[in-house]
Amino acid sequence: MKVEIERDALLGALEQVAGVVERRNTIPVLSNLLLVVDGGTLSVTGTDLDIEATASAVAAGELRTTVPAEKILAAVKSFKSGKLTISTVDGRQAVTVKQGRGVRTLSTLPAEDFPKRPALGKAVSFSIPCASLARIFAKCTVAQSSDETRYYLMGVFLHTTDTKLRGAATDGHRLIRVEADLPDGAGDMADIIVPKKAVAQVLQMIGKSTGDIAVQTNGTAIAFQKGDGTIISKLIEGTYPDYSRVIPEIAQNKISIVRDILIAASSAVTSVVNAEGDKSKVRAVAIDMGADDEAHEMTAKDQMGTSAIEPIAATYRGAPLRFGVNSQYLRDVAGIFAEGAALSITLHDPAAPLRIVSDNDPDLVGVIMPMRV
Repeated sequence: MKVEIERDALLGALEQVAGVVERRNTIPVLSNLLLVVDGGTLSVTGTDLDIEATASAVAAGELRTTVPAEKILAAVKSFKSGKLTISTVDGRQAVTVKQGRGVRTLSTLPAEDFPKRPALGKAVSFSIPCASLARIFAKCTVAQSSDETRYYLMGVFLHTTDTKLRGAATDGHRLIRVEADLPDGAGDMADIIVPKKAVAQVLQMIGKSTGDIAVQTNGTAIAFQKGDGTIISKLIEGTYPDYSRVIPEIAQNKISIVRDILIAASSAVTSVVNAEGDKSKVRAVAIDMGADDEAHEMTAKDQMGTSAIEPIAATYRGAPLRFGVNSQYLRDVAGIFAEGAALSITLHDPAAPLRIVSDNDPDLVGVIMPMRV
């Protein structure tokens, strides 16, 4: 069997699905990608049993085999743009990838050993603009949890209201909620939790694409299809907490500040106390809102006595207030809003969570839990 394909087209398909494959596997074939060429189309599939991704490219010939994901990716990258040929090796479980006199020989495993997820049955189907879904997933990404003991927080929670599709993510320290117009047909969707790995793959598949992406879900799995690319993933089993109870009401203490000024001030004071570059250390910053707008400042210090103070240009309504917050969380949550946006930060008291909204992003709400300083 022999296949002819453009190097760049093959590389694009491989890169779209290779992220699904885990580096270490107890089942050898799961380290491989399934390559199938039939009817003028190459289909590349990768899986870790929980999530499956497929991408396609134009190709001539016939082929059906699996090759190691890392090795085929490295082999194709090592060639220049132009035509490649992929051929099976007689008498061996191997293929050769050739361009001119250059040859790369890779071991293979039978395609029959590769597990494929079945199509979703009895699924709710709808289409949503790529930009809308990408916005929900991208904004929620920074608040997904990495704590496996609370596995139900390790993804994006999708649910519907009468008029909106909402996405939310929280790790218990910060929370982000974003919404989009409810797509036709999505009203019957059950509340679901999309795993963070699937979220990342969908964002990669969408890229800068325009148009719509098709979504199907049956409550236990979800499928996304854009052009010739498909992602099918298990959903996280479990009940997502009632995150709406964590979002505080608008408080009387209100800070109005430009998003970029807030991020720059946090970076400035923490760069001094964290000059050694130890990102594992939690750096709290204290924010002092004074009686007049010339007295507002942000401070940080470490156990060695190093400290930094930075004035912040902001407008404040309320009694003088001093509160603390994790500097990285502050930058992460502020960073989901548009550059140059005017942020409104409200809190009831120094021990209360911060509620952050923006004039440019009415669909976004961010929440950060306070720290003692």
